[in-house]
Amino acid sequence: MRYKIWNKTDRLFTPSGDSFSAEEVLAKYKLAQSFDHIINDAPINMGVFMEFTQTKEIYQPRIIDMASTTETTELEKAEIIAEYKALTVQATLDMITFLEDNQPAEEATAEERIASALEFQNLLALPDMGVI
Repeated sequence: MRYKIWNKTDRLFTPSGDSFSAEEVLAKYKLAQSFDHIINDAPINMGVFMEFTQTKEIYQPRIIDMASTTETTELEKAEIIAEYKALTVQATLDMITFLEDNQPAEEATAEERIASALEFQNLLALPDMGVI
């Protein structure tokens, strides 16, 4: 599990190795006191320190893109959003982890495809040196 909800009692560690008690974190990040759910990661749990609701909204467009096609109607998109909003906290964290682990592949441009084809052509034109 990459992400979890901070229970506001555990000690937190930064990527630089510093360690903070829950009281120090809440004193330093005053907004953390007012949020119900704060996402962090493990084992360096302050590498990520995000408010849950806002983070969920940030990932919503990716959910729509992933779950819809060109034929998806607006009503179906609204249903996808409603299902996403109804996810439990842990299911949402699992979904965010899945989205980060499965980034959409970037489409190659026409120039990149042409360059790749020319490189392949050049490789095929090299003389056969035999097995070394």
